[in-house]
Amino acid sequence: MAVNKSPDQRREEIFEAALRCFNTSGYYQTSIDQIASEAGLSKGGIYHHFKSKKDLVIQLFRNRVNSYFDYVTAELGSQADAAGSLHVLVEKSGEIFKAHEPILRFCLEFVAMSSREVDFREEVAAMYHHRVETIAALIRDGIKRGTFKELDAEAVSRALYFLSMGFFLSYFTVPLDFDPQIQHRLNMKTIMNGIINTE
Repeated sequence: MAVNKSPDQRREEIFEAALRCFNTSGYYQTSIDQIASEAGLSKGGIYHHFKSKKDLVIQLFRNRVNSYFDYVTAELGSQADAAGSLHVLVEKSGEIFKAHEPILRFCLEFVAMSSREVDFREEVAAMYHHRVETIAALIRDGIKRGTFKELDAEAVSRALYFLSMGFFLSYFTVPLDFDPQIQHRLNMKTIMNGIINTE
């Protein structure tokens, strides 16, 4: 007997199937037929929820990246102040990264494709601005409370973002002869030590 599923459940199944296909074969080599087969649906079943493969990959990027960042934000929000929040970000960033590796592997290809695909670039730019502003808001709060030095919050936030992106790129693309999570924590702590107000 067929199980009736909500549109949200079906979309989630399609997202999971597409994520597996894209991570195995890449975006350009993956067809809607392959995604449909992986999801146990007809091709028409995919098109019922998404206009095209490009629409599907953009929606997947938004959904998975936002879910990932919502998880990170929830971890930050568990702390009483900005310094505590950023400390959690530093300490848990590698652990969180590892737990979401399939999502982030997909995001790497999406970010790379954004150099050629204008629609993808707009999504990556929106992610960048949102992430930088979220961290900058924490830094501004820390400056206001006297926890952090009087610094350009946006510039520091960009530095943290770029460090994270460098870790992200290296993790998936080069043979590492060191523990990348330990290195990433060291990178982040170096920035943090530079902004803590010791006076």
